[in-house]
Amino acid sequence: MTDLSADVASARTRPAFHGAMGELFGIHIVNILLGIVTIGIYRFWAKTRIRRYMWGRTSFLDDRFEYSGTGKELFLGFLIVLAILLPFGAVYFGLYVWLIQETPDNADLVQIPYFIVIVFLVGAAIFRARRYRLSRTLWRGIRGAQSGSTMSFAGKYLGYLMLSIITLGWFTPFKNVKLASYLFNNTYVGDRRFRFEGRGGDLIKAFAISWILFIPTLGISWFWYRAAELRYIAAHTRYEDLSFESGVRGGPLAWLVISNFLIQVFTLSIAYPVVLVRSIRFICDNLEIVGEQDFAAIAQSTAAVPGRGEGLAEAFDVGGI
Repeated sequence: MTDLSADVASARTRPAFHGAMGELFGIHIVNILLGIVTIGIYRFWAKTRIRRYMWGRTSFLDDRFEYSGTGKELFLGFLIVLAILLPFGAVYFGLYVWLIQETPDNADLVQIPYFIVIVFLVGAAIFRARRYRLSRTLWRGIRGAQSGSTMSFAGKYLGYLMLSIITLGWFTPFKNVKLASYLFNNTYVGDRRFRFEGRGGDLIKAFAISWILFIPTLGISWFWYRAAELRYIAAHTRYEDLSFESGVRGGPLAWLVISNFLIQVFTLSIAYPVVLVRSIRFICDNLEIVGEQDFAAIAQSTAAVPGRGEGLAEAFDVGGI
């Protein structure tokens, strides 16, 4: 462990991943077998084992990250959310059946509020999953944290998505930048907050080119826009005296996403560790942290720590590992 009092971040550095594919495969195979034996219940502990490995093999300034979450926390969070969602699903199904019988022509109207509620819950799931993971992520004993409101983020997520649909996608740059702004401006490492200043209008040109070329390129142009968006978000994010630079480009991003998808499909997810390792290495290779920061001056976060895991994210299968 590096001496905090003597360490200042160098002018330009990258995170690094030190994992081995064989080690992760071993964990993954055991997870699959235990998942079969427990009829899927072990998935929460399986995800925790994968996270502990991935976090523990990723470093910044030669110090590894740590993941302190537990399978029990994820399991309890899922059970609580399930207890809430099941009655909601039963009420919706009952209402839908009743409308079909009473007023068949209006039965589809119930789909609109259902869609609105589901999208709102997905937004809440993304926010709460991120808050949980940050609270369980430590570097040199200092944990991350996220402030802000689940309801506020979920409302923004729903509203911005509706605007994107109404504008045939043209609100997308504004949606993504506004959501990034809310998340990063409520993200902490220790007692210090990230800062994000960006405008969706800055990405309109890149989005317009992608939108126009979407059909001729069979959708590949979207990856060029997404790469530009990631570079923009990185360039407009700061943490104290540190800034960030992303070198991600559309071609390599498209290859990563498409090939990872094909690997998953053709191996029936057996090669999931390959996808994880390729993804984390891509992130590390394309991210630079620029500037000098005395990390010894950063104190532990005093933010409240959520007691349960990301139940909504599990229910809607969002948020990834």
